[in-house]
Amino acid sequence: MSERWHDWLLLPQRIALHEATATAVIADVHLGYAQARRQLGDAIPLRRVRDELAPLSIAAKMHDIRHLIIAGDLFERGYDAEVCTEFLDVLAEWYITCIGVVPGNHDRGIDKAAPLIPVLADPFDLAGWHITHGDGTVTGDRVIQGHEHPATRIARRKVPCFLTRGTHLVLPAFSRDAAGVSVEGSERWIGWARHAIGDAK
Repeated sequence: MSERWHDWLLLPQRIALHEATATAVIADVHLGYAQARRQLGDAIPLRRVRDELAPLSIAAKMHDIRHLIIAGDLFERGYDAEVCTEFLDVLAEWYITCIGVVPGNHDRGIDKAAPLIPVLADPFDLAGWHITHGDGTVTGDRVIQGHEHPATRIARRKVPCFLTRGTHLVLPAFSRDAAGVSVEGSERWIGWARHAIGDAK
């Protein structure tokens, strides 16, 4: 179930949608995670980029999404040309234009993706909102950030969540492989509202 917050619609697909500009913002996609784990010897199934992005496709069919901004960590272990091409091909099929990536701490070598994927200034301004990854110092108001992978508990089950306080929004990790970091018991998140995603896809 989606929820309105200021100029945004918080979607259960772990997406913040700025309706006025038809722009979806996601963070911590971590494409290439399964490949990286397999290289380390873990026996986990590979998923195509199309499968990783499936929640975006679901949201795009329900809402007017024409643009996409990634608030950091598009890749798991730095830029991967093959994964990047597949990512852009899938977006093109869905008629979604990638505005660009605000680099995150996992996006090593992201400059190699330009000009296919623009590398955006940190923070990037979208209609007066400041989009950042959040692995450095985050200041100011009207902030949309990633990096934290917030999660909360519902009926003893840990689920991803959005965090809000005033005009500051912390996005959940878009990647289904990100277990999430529980905000319960953390002094850092006292006073923040939790918007749990009970049916995380």
